[in-house]
Amino acid sequence: MKRNTMSFKAIINNMAKENNVAAQSVLQTYMLEKLLERISISKYKDNFILKGGMLISAMLGIDSRTTMDMDTTIKGLPLTKDNITNIMDEICNIEIDDNVTLKINKVELIREDDDYGGYRITFEAKYNNEMPVIMKIDITTGDKITYKEIEYSFTLMLEDRKIQIWSYNVETIIAEKFEAIVKRGVLSTRIRDYYDVYMLINTQNKIIDKKTLKDAITLTAQHRGTNEIIKDWKKIVEKIANDSKMRQQWKRYQKDNFYAEEIEYKDLINAISKVGEIFDN
Repeated sequence: MKRNTMSFKAIINNMAKENNVAAQSVLQTYMLEKLLERISISKYKDNFILKGGMLISAMLGIDSRTTMDMDTTIKGLPLTKDNITNIMDEICNIEIDDNVTLKINKVELIREDDDYGGYRITFEAKYNNEMPVIMKIDITTGDKITYKEIEYSFTLMLEDRKIQIWSYNVETIIAEKFEAIVKRGVLSTRIRDYYDVYMLINTQNKIIDKKTLKDAITLTAQHRGTNEIIKDWKKIVEKIANDSKMRQQWKRYQKDNFYAEEIEYKDLINAISKVGEIFDN
């Protein structure tokens, strides 16, 4: 749907006020959705699998989780710089009647703790050739999804419609977060992972299958070579529970994210322990 720029800004600002989040976060999410929509109607639709913060935000709502980038894994395509650049350029040039233009700024190699390699693509998005937004998409390969990706109906934030994409299931999201939390222990700088586990365990409990979650943790640990570390999760989580620096990280996260204000540190620990108990049983 086309809107003039002033009308669009007003809609973004109203959405931000209603959800008590920054207007920039709403704008960023909107532009990411426009990229995702182009992926969903491209010939590469079945090669992209959404994961990470954008998927979690879609599950929880922007009033409970914001994100500034997109994370995907790909299958069935060679993960080379030239190939990914050409594919994303083709996707950016798909025309939708939405006044949004997308342009690639840079493509760079990334590494995440050597768990997997991939590319980070930086884009500039504009609305009516105005309101420039810089956003990023990480594209990786080789991730272990238990048991396989799912079809996900992604609700667009400002529109009364959905787009169909492939995504991680909630069990694999939690398994990867749990593995990362235990592996990094008190050295973690990713307190957001703790929040995500807490929220997913408490809001998605009706759809979480315990056997799938247990298997997902096992397969993720096998894939990342952390089987022995994961077996020691109780001792590691106990250290995390008593670590003052981790508590300070949480306080900073609460200060920066209003939606975390009422959640106590012990609640995070309890949620992580609940996942560990599912793994043990």
